[in-house]
Amino acid sequence: MATPNTKTTTDTMTDMAQKFREQLVSTVQQGQKMSIDAAQTWVKAVSVLPAMDLPTIPGIPATPGMEAATKYTFDVATDLLNAQRDFALQMTNVLVSAQTA
Repeated sequence: MATPNTKTTTDTMTDMAQKFREQLVSTVQQGQKMSIDAAQTWVKAVSVLPAMDLPTIPGIPATPGMEAATKYTFDVATDLLNAQRDFALQMTNVLVSAQTA
C-alpha cells in the first residue's frame, strides 16, 4: 500500500495556496479598477452641475481633506491588523507549544 509523500503533499498545498492568493488579489484589483473607472465616469457626469460652497462656521476648524482622512483611516486599520497578526502568532505559539509538551 502506497503512503502519500508528505513533502509532495506540502508542496502541492503551498502551490495551491499561492495560486489562490494570486487569484484573490487579481480579482480584487480588477474590481478596484472597475470602481475607479465608474467613479471617474460619475465625476465627469456631475462636474457640469453647479455646486454650492459650504458655509464656514467661526470657531470650528476646517475638516481635513479626503486624502488625509483616507490615509489616517488606513493607518489605523494597518495598526489594528498588525496587532491582530501579532496576537494570532502568539496564540499559535502557545497552542503549538502546548501540543508538543
